[in-house]
Amino acid sequence: MEAMTRFRAASDRLVDADTAVRRAEADRLIAVAAMIDTYPAPTPLDTPAAERVVPAGAEGAGAVGEFVALEVGALLGLGEPAAWSLVHDVANLRSRHPHLWNAVDDLRVEAWQARKVTQAAEELSAEAARSVDAKLADAWGVAPWPRIRRRLQGLIMRADADLARRRAEIARRDRFLSIRHLGDGTSAIGGLIDTGAALQLQAAITRITSRMRKAGATEPLPVLAARALEELVTPTTTDESTGDSTAALPLADVVVHIAAEALDTAASDGAHVARVLARGGDVGPVLVDQLAHLLGHHRIRTLPVVDLAGDPAVDGYEIPDRIRRQLIIREDCSVFPFSTARSRTADLDHTVPYRRSTPGSPAPPGQTRISNLGPLGRREHRAKTAGVWKVTQPTPGVYQWTNRLGQSWRVTRGRTLKLPEKAPDLPRNADRPRRKERIDLAYSSCVALG
Repeated sequence: MEAMTRFRAASDRLVDADTAVRRAEADRLIAVAAMIDTYPAPTPLDTPAAERVVPAGAEGAGAVGEFVALEVGALLGLGEPAAWSLVHDVANLRSRHPHLWNAVDDLRVEAWQARKVTQAAEELSAEAARSVDAKLADAWGVAPWPRIRRRLQGLIMRADADLARRRAEIARRDRFLSIRHLGDGTSAIGGLIDTGAALQLQAAITRITSRMRKAGATEPLPVLAARALEELVTPTTTDESTGDSTAALPLADVVVHIAAEALDTAASDGAHVARVLARGGDVGPVLVDQLAHLLGHHRIRTLPVVDLAGDPAVDGYEIPDRIRRQLIIREDCSVFPFSTARSRTADLDHTVPYRRSTPGSPAPPGQTRISNLGPLGRREHRAKTAGVWKVTQPTPGVYQWTNRLGQSWRVTRGRTLKLPEKAPDLPRNADRPRRKERIDLAYSSCVALG
């Protein structure tokens, strides 16, 4: 128990240190805001060197004397560009993102994350930026940053579809490909290409590497991918095994999530955003009217509508594709606290471990069901199986986790809430799996959802 006492003390120090860092970084932003507010108004002078009043940030962020950044930079050891960036971000954060500003002060979000949000939304109007801020208000402190970042991209697209189209067009104009010969028989390739073409390339490489694996290739996957790209130097549009000229086209399954209000065409603003998942990976938010461009070179397969509220069950241990699909659509990331592991490549874990039939004791029916499953990253799954972390699912989609110190978290649809702490009451080693107990580590194969 002495070791656990020291471990608890170390965990307390970590929390205290993190709180101190967040407080200091928040106070730094607050101090910059105070400098903007109290900076003396420039004296009007009719000389070229006279200080001018300039915008402090984007629309709605106010104005300030242009030399304020020199003051901030000198105090913080920053060059003028970095100091101006800090001033702009603080002015935008306070004026255009009031909910986020409060979240920084409440230590629910780190300062660098808040600055990333203001920078991403800088081209939006003040009204649109505040709308995005309001829609993100309930995510701070309960959702991990990668999930917030993905949601932010979609919100910005919806807030200003024209801006999203302009950004996409600029990005397409910046496409490039470079080949650098290294002189040792290899060459380095880099570039920026259209996402639709990248998905097609990735699907083709995956198809070839799978064939290589089946033929007995043992090289690491990156090596096989390079070999596959070399094969594609002379592409073919006909599948050699079937003679089907369309089989070479990658299959794109698309899941489109549309808010209920978007179904009201009278109230629709036309700026609908789809979340696109393809076999090549998570494409991210895409304007619905850009789907044709993105997927024009793919075969499209329409999947049945999934009732996310349903709780289908089967008696066997293996998880049918229809149940996998429903769970992965509902939980796009692992259900471990603050996890960012994507569920498409995660383990699908039985919350209550699956019990197989034994002589005289048949297995309970319906153990493999939505309300007894949850995606977990491999290491998270191992920690749960080892008993280091415990999880219950009191209601479908609500996962309550407890570590061996008795600290608890509740995860609901990707949002994590730290629960009030209680003292641990488990005897030593009581949470370890018993000898000969079956280890539940069935790996979830990738399911193409979009």
